[in-house]
Amino acid sequence: MSTVQRFETELRALLAATGHPSPPPGAATWRVTSGNLEIAVHRDGARIEVDLAGWRHAFTLADANDNQQIDDQDDDDAILALDLIGAALFGGLRIVVDRYNGVARRFTLQTRSDTAWHDASTQGARPWNPLARRSGEVHTGRAADRPPRYHPRPVTPLPWAPWAGLAGFYGAPAAALPAELPVNGELDLHNFAPREIKPLVLAYIDACLARGITELRIVHGKGIGNLRRTVHALLERHPRVKGYRLGGQGGGSWGATLVDLSPGPADPKT
Repeated sequence: MSTVQRFETELRALLAATGHPSPPPGAATWRVTSGNLEIAVHRDGARIEVDLAGWRHAFTLADANDNQQIDDQDDDDAILALDLIGAALFGGLRIVVDRYNGVARRFTLQTRSDTAWHDASTQGARPWNPLARRSGEVHTGRAADRPPRYHPRPVTPLPWAPWAGLAGFYGAPAAALPAELPVNGELDLHNFAPREIKPLVLAYIDACLARGITELRIVHGKGIGNLRRTVHALLERHPRVKGYRLGGQGGGSWGATLVDLSPGPADPKT
């Protein structure tokens, strides 16, 4: 099953869980309203654009079949798109629209922590005319009860996707880190199945940061390099990874990767 097909399957399950009909098969655009927030999704091949009351974000999904390797970044795009749609459906975010002389010009996505809303992403701009009349409106999804699988996950914040984890798609499950696995700065991946690698590495990084460990050695083996590439793709996009390098002489050569973590928030990665 390709990433696009998995995305569509998860999307249909998400819509069913929130009481909304699924899009017609092959539909290029579909719309649904939650609360007073209109959510539109436009599909053009593997490109998905999510439109929330005028605030837009585009994702590119991998379109590989079962015999092709799916790039982690493309897979992340599918997961982040589902988190964005899910957060909108469950009322986990809202869009503030600023109108000037009746024309919508600025769109701000806000996320919520406890009872406060925080600006996360703004698109558009004020008009050049300082005398333009300003009015505003707020579009928020319906705050519905969530099935357990859609509960928010605590994740290291992603500056380029502040909604990550808000619908339970992105991030490592709480049970991803085995209780018997020591958190000492060295993670050996040899005894784990491929499907466990991504949540395990993310959870282990979080566990190391929580203990003040900022130097990490990940043993992925040599082989044909698939596992190494998977690990490096995760490290490349993690906001708390300052840098990484192969082990070299005495550090496991190219069968291990040494990672430097930032003890505080890092710059956004592109």
